[in-house]
Amino acid sequence: MERNAADDLTIIAEARAAVAERYITPWWYHPVLGVMIAVYVTAFALGGTVVKLVAAAVFVLAATRLASTYRRITGVWINGLEAGRASRWSKLVGLVMAVDLAGSWGLHFTTGLVWPVLVLQPFAVVAVVLMGRRFDEAVREQLRSGV
Repeated sequence: MERNAADDLTIIAEARAAVAERYITPWWYHPVLGVMIAVYVTAFALGGTVVKLVAAAVFVLAATRLASTYRRITGVWINGLEAGRASRWSKLVGLVMAVDLAGSWGLHFTTGLVWPVLVLQPFAVVAVVLMGRRFDEAVREQLRSGV
C-alpha cells in the first residue's frame, strides 16, 4: 500500500502534537530552580570566598540533579539555549540571574546591608517561574506548528 506525501505530513504533524502534549514540566520544577538561584545569589553576595565556592559547587550539583530528575520524569529534555525562538526565555532567565547577582553583590559591597539582598531574591524566584512557564509554552507552540 502506498502513502502519499500528505499522509506522511499528517503523521509527522500528529507526532509533533503528541510530543507537545507530553512536554509538561512538573509544577515544582521552576520554583525549585528559582529557589536554587536565589540561594546561590544570596551566598555569592553575602559570603566569603569559601562560601562562594561551596555555593557554586552545590548549585552546579543541584542543577545537574534537577535536570536529570526532569529528564527521568518527562522522558524529554530540551536544551534551553538550543530551543529556537523559545530560547529567548532561557536567555532572559540568565539575564535575570546576572542582574540579580550583580545587583545583590553590588548593593552589599557598597552599603554593607543584608536586607536589600534578601528582598531581591523573591523577585528573582517569581521571574524564573514566570519565564520558565513561558519557555514551556513557546516550546509546545513550536512543536505544534512545526517550526
